[in-house]
Amino acid sequence: MKQDSIDEGLFTSINHQQHWLVFRGADLSNPVLLILSGPGVALSAAAPFFAAWEEHFTLVYWDQPGSGATHSVNQQLASELTLDQLVSAGIAVAEFACNKLEVEKIAVLGISGGSVLGLRMMHQQPGRFSAYVGTGQFVNWLEQDKLSYQLLLANARASGKLEAVRELSEIGPPPYADASIDGIKSRYHSAMTEAEVEQFSVFSAIMAESLSNPPQGANYIPARVALENPRSLAMAAYAALRADLLAFDAWSLPMSFAMPIFFIQGEEDVYSITSIVQAYEREINAPAKATLLVAGGGHSVFWLRDRFLQLLNQHVRPVIST
Repeated sequence: MKQDSIDEGLFTSINHQQHWLVFRGADLSNPVLLILSGPGVALSAAAPFFAAWEEHFTLVYWDQPGSGATHSVNQQLASELTLDQLVSAGIAVAEFACNKLEVEKIAVLGISGGSVLGLRMMHQQPGRFSAYVGTGQFVNWLEQDKLSYQLLLANARASGKLEAVRELSEIGPPPYADASIDGIKSRYHSAMTEAEVEQFSVFSAIMAESLSNPPQGANYIPARVALENPRSLAMAAYAALRADLLAFDAWSLPMSFAMPIFFIQGEEDVYSITSIVQAYEREINAPAKATLLVAGGGHSVFWLRDRFLQLLNQHVRPVIST
């Protein structure tokens, strides 16, 4: 490893809990990018999947409360999670990363549910952030969920998928009474595109190895800490935060940002509907802003790591301030 690179995983105390953080980058002079995945989802255990990004950014992975190694060492009940708690912890993580890496500001990538945290963090502590990138971006969760339902049902009817038409018709449009009904709709809105499936298989292999047979000397996996089933943790976290997420409306937040704002959306995203993201982006004020569309991408467009990196380098990296 080069002297000016970093490959380190550590636990640190954030808001009276031990949080697992992973730092990886080939050149510490590169801008820093904190990755905010959806609640209950920990990407740190599959950090090698994004190895190519490490040539251009110093990546910071954070296992949020209720996810990954942070959950394993705290065993916090999922029912205790709140969005306010995660936002506060996210800002503390950003401050820790700035101090550790000796930078004034870092960029943030908010993914799906993590995009809700990201927008709130930008307003709550703007001086810490050099840029924000949202993907699978939620602007008004409930409104996007309603439009998602309409699109899914129309697509199912047009393509003659009778089982999908039946299931979607039976549950009707959102909002739903509980997360179990959300789960029926998610079978369709969370379906990956062909391009995403191809890349997700690579990610899944890395994650499976981390969970069952961790590579010796892998700094992105904590020693002697058993990691629990990621899907179960994600479902529990979503159920706990569901009311907060459904109530999220970015239009109720200030419309001016101190940092550049970018949204990278899959053209085939049938969940965080891109037309609403585009409408929001047109109305906000920021030093730079854009909505960038990726052909062949859906709600999980960040799995298309090479194309995603190209957009980060082309649009985001040039405007990042440190």
